[in-house]
Amino acid sequence: MRQKRKAFTMIELIFVIVIIGILAKFGVEFLIQAYNGYIFSSVQNKLQTQTEIALEQIANRLQYRIKPSIIVRDNDNFANFRSLANAQNNGKETILEWVGYDIDGLRGTTKPTWSGFIDLKSSTATSLNSLETNTTDANDTINALSNGVAGIAQSAIFFIGGNSDVNAFGWNATAISTNTGAVHPLKNTGATIHDIVPDANLSGVDAYEYYQLAWSAYALVWNGSNASHNTPYISSLDNNDSNLFSKVLPSPIQRGTANGQWREVNPTTYIVKIDNTDITFTYSPTNGTFDCVRDTSAAGKICKRLTN
Repeated sequence: MRQKRKAFTMIELIFVIVIIGILAKFGVEFLIQAYNGYIFSSVQNKLQTQTEIALEQIANRLQYRIKPSIIVRDNDNFANFRSLANAQNNGKETILEWVGYDIDGLRGTTKPTWSGFIDLKSSTATSLNSLETNTTDANDTINALSNGVAGIAQSAIFFIGGNSDVNAFGWNATAISTNTGAVHPLKNTGATIHDIVPDANLSGVDAYEYYQLAWSAYALVWNGSNASHNTPYISSLDNNDSNLFSKVLPSPIQRGTANGQWREVNPTTYIVKIDNTDITFTYSPTNGTFDCVRDTSAAGKICKRLTN
């Protein structure tokens, strides 16, 4: 006995097609919304993470600041700066700068490389007796953290309770080299314990029992819609200047071909020798920035460390 098969009618097929179309329309929209939601959440989480990391880094740097060194600087004239307490809220103060003390050396590994204490009775104007301080270890720590750029000879001490005038920190390149400011540059004599030797005589300078060791400065620049830079950038560096950034750094970069020195190739190309390797920097007068090539070469690897 043969069984009869019943086929779908045209109306049933049309009905099914319509239902499938409706489901497909809303299903695709649901998938698009879900995907957009995922993208939005992913970007939001990434931005939130980056913001938290940035804020944490800023908080860490500010936590170990030399408090009297905090200044605000005008974005239209970098020569104009004042202490944070005297900020004018004029819409131009978009740069925050400060000097940080060496918290890594103070923590040390088994003990601090510098103690922060000075025995004034056994100290002189040319040698400070800092109990439990090891200047060789401090020099090695600073050298390692700065990737070989700095050491004791590029550091300075700040007497806690001493001169708190922001102009005496060297922001305007005065007083610091003669040890009459708030921070006092040091020199490396190879002493291993106790002795901290100033770069210049401290005769007539008020010394205090407590100090902080510093070798780094930091800056935060607001780059939002209200920030502006109306002062043109320099067209080129002065190749006749034997000391580069002499008005900015306590120990300027000297012109020459030896390690740590610089030379000009042309107004937009400069070479700095680091670890016996020439690093070529391209200067952009348009935005006032230096850049170098980051690749697998020896110079590229050093460039990557510097620019990262």
